[in-house]
Amino acid sequence: MTDDDHRPQWLVVASAGTLFGIPVEQVREVVRPLGLRAVPGAPVIQAGIVNVRGAIVTVLDLQALRTGERAVTPGSIVLLQHGARPIGLVVDAVHDVRGATPDSPDAPADVAVLDAVALCARHLHSAEERAR
Repeated sequence: MTDDDHRPQWLVVASAGTLFGIPVEQVREVVRPLGLRAVPGAPVIQAGIVNVRGAIVTVLDLQALRTGERAVTPGSIVLLQHGARPIGLVVDAVHDVRGATPDSPDAPADVAVLDAVALCARHLHSAEERAR
């Protein structure tokens, strides 16, 4: 096992012209937005729901979470692992996986690190609490 095997890695995605790095440990898989269905009355941050191999997954919109405006066309859905429950996050594009380098050990160059699970979970929790 080499030192490269222990370097942090990020899935690099784009949203509204900004590149974000999501820690690969948070990512379950990336799927196309086929079958994404809007939920009537849902807040703007919720892009909808999608059926992934029989599991209904709530999908949030990264652009709406950041700017309050929904993405025009979802490019991909990044499925994040939140405990036993997956969460979907709509992004404009998925670029690649990048690892830390000696020049940038904490994040890939020109990429904002995003704790996507914490961001999404905070909003899902709030929506569930408001419904009670």
